[in-house]
Amino acid sequence: MKFIARSLLILLVLYGLVFALGDALLTRYKAPLWFAIAFAVGLIGIQYLAGPWLIEWLMDIVWDDDGLHISEVHRSFVRQLCAARGLKAPRLGIIYSGTPNAFSFGHTPGDARVVITQGLLDILTPEEVNSVLAHELGHVEHWDFAVMATAALAPLLLYQVYVFGRGNNNTRAVAWAAYLCYLVSQFIVLLLNRTREYMADHYAARVTGEPNRLSSALVKIACGLVRARGEYQEQMLFKTSDKKELRRTQRLEGALSVMGISNVQSGAALALGGANPADAALVMQWDLVNPWARVYELNSTHPLTAFRVRALNDDAAALHQSVEYPLPERQNIAWGLFPWEVSLWAAPFITGALLLFNWGLNRFGIGATQRSVAELLMATGALWVIRAWYRYRGEFEPATVGALIRDTEVSQMRPRAVRVQGEIIGRGVPGAFWSPDLVLRDATGLLFVLYRQSIPFARLLFAIKSADELVGQKVEIEGWFRRGLRPYIEMSNLKTEQGITKRAWSRHVQCLLALAVFAVGCWFLQ
Repeated sequence: MKFIARSLLILLVLYGLVFALGDALLTRYKAPLWFAIAFAVGLIGIQYLAGPWLIEWLMDIVWDDDGLHISEVHRSFVRQLCAARGLKAPRLGIIYSGTPNAFSFGHTPGDARVVITQGLLDILTPEEVNSVLAHELGHVEHWDFAVMATAALAPLLLYQVYVFGRGNNNTRAVAWAAYLCYLVSQFIVLLLNRTREYMADHYAARVTGEPNRLSSALVKIACGLVRARGEYQEQMLFKTSDKKELRRTQRLEGALSVMGISNVQSGAALALGGANPADAALVMQWDLVNPWARVYELNSTHPLTAFRVRALNDDAAALHQSVEYPLPERQNIAWGLFPWEVSLWAAPFITGALLLFNWGLNRFGIGATQRSVAELLMATGALWVIRAWYRYRGEFEPATVGALIRDTEVSQMRPRAVRVQGEIIGRGVPGAFWSPDLVLRDATGLLFVLYRQSIPFARLLFAIKSADELVGQKVEIEGWFRRGLRPYIEMSNLKTEQGITKRAWSRHVQCLLALAVFAVGCWFLQ
């Protein structure tokens, strides 16, 4: 299960703006370092206090206070587990979305909230849903809200030391050391978050006594191993009087896609299937053998699914249970073209950094020749074009979700050009009006659809004007299948049965910008 990192991106941007403005004012008026540190501590405190209220305000959560939205099977499980663990039962809520997931938030275990989506209830068995709820209660009992808020303070404090020390010759070395520590601390915070996820998994395995159920849930949620048949389409075909209401309900249910879990009142039934051990092992093979997987995990709040399943397998063995999703203990990494791809990915950044370095030398009166600047501009532009071509190559070929998620060679750098047909079941971030990304479902599984745009505000405009209208629609998507921490398609164009077409122009904008940089370099040579 993904936490709510994507859904909280807007909060991070908000607090980032406040922090940047506050720092600018403190620097302008030459405030002492202790005041800057107090400002950072205060900002984290405000974020911690206001965060739960903002989440409730931003997300389209229906609270199950009346017991009408979530099955008694799950509500009684939560009550009994909390009673056994000495916890106050959290407030339960549901997001009506076709995408399976769950999350928890709050200040302390005493005021925790646990939210699931309709999609989770649709694709998981009751035992699997309870294991997911147990995982979220693990976060609650471990005080993870407070732990991660405290951890987030460390990078801010280091950054404050850098900002207020870099302007003084006596403290400049310390300031740059603080900045280096600030960069490292970001990864340490993510490592801590991944550790807390392992702890919550272990907690769920221990309190339910069924680690295989959580493994099965992870395989279905993270790997998209579910098969679908739409009751919604049948109703649209045969219940003409209810079409308008059904479409409205379907859009509401899909509005919260990628974070969702599910409920009994869904308009679309998912046939459980596809999560057999052989299929799961094939899908998780990417986590084990592709070197890009380790790179992506470094920048993630969650461990790779295969490693989580492997840890749960250890829990099953400790309970003397058979392992339902066996994975090899040791697996050789297939390095292949990885060194070349990393070099190509980094090359434009390196030449761009050298260009900025040259500009910095000029500020200190150390002359960088016009020719060297021109050559670096041309190199940056040329390498940018080559990287864009490498990342967006190939002719679109028909594919299914089930076949794609078994591909172990793709990465964000090495794509597979595909044409996929299916139904849009929701937004990328459940309940978030600002989310332009989508979730596609075909007969073989679920897949995240990334709407990438390099044009300012294009993603937000698509989210507001078009995303909701696409939910519940049968579509054909052409794009590039990639894998990061999860499989996804970067959309090139989308067509509905009604003939509506939506396009993404990111690759074209990138190439134009790269050519412009190259052209400026050529002009400098004259």
